[in-house]
Amino acid sequence: MTDEPTYGSLPSLHDAHPAARGHFHGWLDEIDDELVGGALLVSAALPRVTRAWVAADRACIAETRAVNADVRERVRRVETQGFLVLAREAPVAGDLRRLVAMLRLVTSVERSAALLRHVAETLERVDPRELPEEIRLQAEDLGRRASEVFRQGVDAWRSRDGLAVRELDEADETVDALAVSLLEHADDVESPAEAMSLAQLARYWERIADHGVSFAQHSTFAVTGERVEVGD
Repeated sequence: MTDEPTYGSLPSLHDAHPAARGHFHGWLDEIDDELVGGALLVSAALPRVTRAWVAADRACIAETRAVNADVRERVRRVETQGFLVLAREAPVAGDLRRLVAMLRLVTSVERSAALLRHVAETLERVDPRELPEEIRLQAEDLGRRASEVFRQGVDAWRSRDGLAVRELDEADETVDALAVSLLEHADDVESPAEAMSLAQLARYWERIADHGVSFAQHSTFAVTGERVEVGD
């Protein structure tokens, strides 16, 4: 006998029986847990990769590739189950906003994992220990601050904080400024290959922070229905 997929025979959301609605919200919670689980994998790895980068520890490359593969599997499950909910249950109001936000955040989780891998893979082209100390410290500060923005964004989503987005946007502006500064100092590096790697590194960290802000934006949307525009 073939196993039925999870929640494959759920009653309709519009069934008046309370148990039906309980099953439905359990389904949403499972999808949310899968999404958050992927985001937390990235969040936990970010500070480790920052420290590894400064130390030129290439072991982080394999770690980030493993995280990236795990996250891809998780977001595929979020997409599959999320679209099943849309097709079978036709959620409305807050449930619909929550589901739409989760399906949009799939991109932020998957891309952040890929960017983290790219950060680690710059170590294949540059040895940070050979860079000027000022540049090395700038790169470390950028990684640390971008990691914090991402973590806070995920926390905002987990707690359904509809007000965190403005604070996160301000923190993201600091990350943007640090990224610009690192780009400018990359011109001081003699090796064109190292300069290019630093430019890429700045962009990777900047985008990771942006995805953290996306979590806070979608938290506001899920809670209030308001689409908050931030940045440029």
